[in-house]
Amino acid sequence: MDILNDILERSKAIEELNDIDPKIFKSKYFNKKPVVLRGFAKDWGATKKWDFDFLLNLESDKDIDLLSGNFIQDDNRYKKSSFKDYIQKLKDAEINKDNFKDYLTTLDIFKTYPHLKEDIDFSIFEGLNAVNDVTAWIGPAGTISGFHADTGKNMYAQVKGRKMFILASTKFNSKMYPSSKYINGAVASKVNINDIIPEDFPKLNDVEFIKVILEPGDVLHVPSKWWHYVQSLDTSISISDFGFSKFEMFSIKAIDYLHRRGYYKSKNCFCCN
Repeated sequence: MDILNDILERSKAIEELNDIDPKIFKSKYFNKKPVVLRGFAKDWGATKKWDFDFLLNLESDKDIDLLSGNFIQDDNRYKKSSFKDYIQKLKDAEINKDNFKDYLTTLDIFKTYPHLKEDIDFSIFEGLNAVNDVTAWIGPAGTISGFHADTGKNMYAQVKGRKMFILASTKFNSKMYPSSKYINGAVASKVNINDIIPEDFPKLNDVEFIKVILEPGDVLHVPSKWWHYVQSLDTSISISDFGFSKFEMFSIKAIDYLHRRGYYKSKNCFCCN
């Protein structure tokens, strides 16, 4: 049973701002509550220039990993491609309206193309963290990341297309049915709102959700460990800046080290076959 529409009907709107002072952002919103900065990235080079032709004309190429479907709650694994081959297939699918489902997540695009850093500006956020991890998310309409909670704080910029977020506070942790499966830097929910038996998750009825649709140029701040569900409404390019304290980053790396060497949830995870 798909209860997405039911969740949306009972969700309230996320607070929105059309302008923000860095001091106010730090004191009132940073890692405290979600907020949408409407049009914050509208003048970025990324928002103005990045499309599939722009990406295809970048000088170098690289191997990438792709996903398909809801990685958080579905049982699927990564598949290999080259960056430009994927972008070309995604462009062709958009033009021909093909049913194309592969998507690219957490691409370290600025490692491969460092000059593209000039096209973004997360300075309102970056100085508040000891470590920042900036990645790109690219995919067709209909891609879904089911409910999960990231360790890092997040500034999520929408560059191309529209994307829908549904969020829930950390105070509803037990009611979001955390999964025991290991996922690097996050906690997954057992709740798949697109395919659910509601009677199996009765406490979900007590969760207070908030929602937003991001347009190109909008930026969403998601505090640490807030639950969120994400769905692309169009073919989409997004840029995410995860911020961490030194302790958060050390903990993530230490746990991942133990996991990959078989000492922590080695057979109960999202990353291993």
